[in-house]
Amino acid sequence: MLIGHKVIMKDEVPSTNQLAKALAAEGEVEGTVVVASTQTAGRGRLGRSWTSPPGGIYLSVILRPPMDATLLNRLTVFSCLPVALAIEDVYGIQAGIKWPNDIIAGGLKVGGILAEGSSMAGRTESVVLGIGINLNTRPEDVGLATATSLLALTGKEVARDAFLHTLLFRLDAFYASLLKGELDTDAYRSRCQTLGRVVEARLGDQMVAGKAIYIEDGGALVIKTEEGMTYSLSSAYDTTLREEAAQEYFRQ
Repeated sequence: MLIGHKVIMKDEVPSTNQLAKALAAEGEVEGTVVVASTQTAGRGRLGRSWTSPPGGIYLSVILRPPMDATLLNRLTVFSCLPVALAIEDVYGIQAGIKWPNDIIAGGLKVGGILAEGSSMAGRTESVVLGIGINLNTRPEDVGLATATSLLALTGKEVARDAFLHTLLFRLDAFYASLLKGELDTDAYRSRCQTLGRVVEARLGDQMVAGKAIYIEDGGALVIKTEEGMTYSLSSAYDTTLREEAAQEYFRQ
């Protein structure tokens, strides 16, 4: 087992990704995991803040995959799958995915993922995969109307270490499949709640809206506009999901 052969446990840190990146720069081995009970400066995609109240699980994994742009995008997007599977294993409920990096249950966000490259002398040396999940977080501590916790959804309190064991097992299997080129991308698509919805994306100074119709094997989201134009969006684009379903958006 590569991921989780070494686990560093902390009560509170500014950010597990920040700590893991510092450790990676010092030569920490691949597969090392940093886990914290709370974060004081957690971040999400595009620099957004990530609330990290007690009861959740916050962890970062140090990885050193071949530095291929396609593989890195696949890692960023499809790493949601092992998180969703771990939730299903432990809680017995189906977890969905909002492209590119949110975990959804009961129609609300319960977790998120952030992959960051660590560079040295202008060269990417490692990738840190950060994961935050609202496990036993009290509903009043979640802080967002669009988010919830697994405790609030199921009424089931789960030991953090027990969930961590399941999650690391799923992540390790996922990473091995990714490196071998054997990733089950259809399993991701079947859980992706973005497909069939209307997506807005910022392409430079232009905003484009269209129906999400497919997710490519490389992790890009393909959308189709009312005019019939298609765009392939990488996870780097600033995308937002509208509430209305696509059939309500398109006239034809």
